[in-house]
Amino acid sequence: MKMEENTKFNQKLRNHLVQYSSSTSIHGFKYLTEKRSKIEKTIWSLMLLILLSGCMFMIYKVYHKYESCPVVVSFSTKDTPLYQIPFPAVTICPESKYSRKEFNYSKVYFEIMQDKEINETELKNFYYLTLLCDPDLDISKRANKTVDDQFFQVLDQVKLNVESILHFCNFMGKFYSCDKLFTPILIDQGVCYSFNNLGRDELFKKHVFHYSDYYHVPNNSHNAYDTEKGYETNSGVDTHPKRALMSGADNSLTVFFNYDTADTDFICNSFLQGFRVLIHNPWDVPRLTKHYFRIPVSKVVVAAIEPEIVKTSIEVRKFPPEKRKCYMNNERPLKHFKNYTQPNCYLECLTNYTLHECGCVQFFMPRDNLTAICGSGSGSCLIRAEEKLKLKDLEFKILGQTFCDCKPSCTNLRFNMETSHSDFYYKEYFEAHLNMKIDDDGFGDISSPTFG
Repeated sequence: MKMEENTKFNQKLRNHLVQYSSSTSIHGFKYLTEKRSKIEKTIWSLMLLILLSGCMFMIYKVYHKYESCPVVVSFSTKDTPLYQIPFPAVTICPESKYSRKEFNYSKVYFEIMQDKEINETELKNFYYLTLLCDPDLDISKRANKTVDDQFFQVLDQVKLNVESILHFCNFMGKFYSCDKLFTPILIDQGVCYSFNNLGRDELFKKHVFHYSDYYHVPNNSHNAYDTEKGYETNSGVDTHPKRALMSGADNSLTVFFNYDTADTDFICNSFLQGFRVLIHNPWDVPRLTKHYFRIPVSKVVVAAIEPEIVKTSIEVRKFPPEKRKCYMNNERPLKHFKNYTQPNCYLECLTNYTLHECGCVQFFMPRDNLTAICGSGSGSCLIRAEEKLKLKDLEFKILGQTFCDCKPSCTNLRFNMETSHSDFYYKEYFEAHLNMKIDDDGFGDISSPTFG
């Protein structure tokens, strides 16, 4: 009975296959069920098997591509209005790290080298300022491993004020006193000045130590801009960070620099003088030892800026960070920073690694009141720690892993830039307008960069 049922089932299955093969649009399939020679059926079977294998291989390739890179970056078909984008932050650092009218670093340096007797306060201030100068192993061996918070007081006393390096500023066609636009910040180049950066309340968490008014932006509208959502609908025109309302040179930031050669100290600094400038996101802490362009003296410099935005669709957010290879703002909490950005993540990673290796952190790194500040005596340890971190990060990248776990932000704004420069004939200009000869001592070296 079972044999008969199996036979009937096999016969029905064969009839269905014959019927399917005779009517299917797959070419060559019907030749397998027709009455043909075994050689012909074998050839068609091999051909169909090869085609099926090819299809399976292509499906596998598509699936593998989807698994390895499920996110596709494409150009948006919709323009983003310029007023929805923040004007970039502009950070300016003079190559002269301090005012020689306040402290003569070279004088004390040579007195130390000649084993002369030096005032205790003067010697202490000297070792403080070595943290800003080019590394000197002979000096570092004599200095303490750590410094106290008085370092910031001394640095604040001898710094170059914004009025001494920036003559006047123009933003969006309107003149301002430069101290109204630029905020003093403390970074790896010492005391620098930043335009349109976020204030310390928006950038850092509450436990982070700040000296005096550094990173303090007065009268800024809190939470006016969100890195993922953009500006609030009712935030208005006057926001912080400031909007880029319109394009063109007449809607740019123009700054007149003043470089006083009397502040040049070649013992502390390199032979390159002038100013370092970085154009960056307002929510990034700048590091001008890593990225910058130079403003030479007696030059007019124009920086043409082109913003580039990367946005993430809602569909992409469901993928884990390992697949989309980026972090949303709330997915990677940082210890010292309120918002996640890749540069801030790298700075925090370096801070943590430096603290682990040296037992202290550099003066510009985010820290709490209980964390020690590295002095010049820890200079070799600081250099070694950063080199070790770079090697570790590179080794992990080669293995397809990350040491610092600092993926890019899924929503990111960056500024591409082109610069051009020409000679600045400011002395000839004033001589023509004043109808008198002006000595070289009448002016310092002036530069005029325009950002926009």
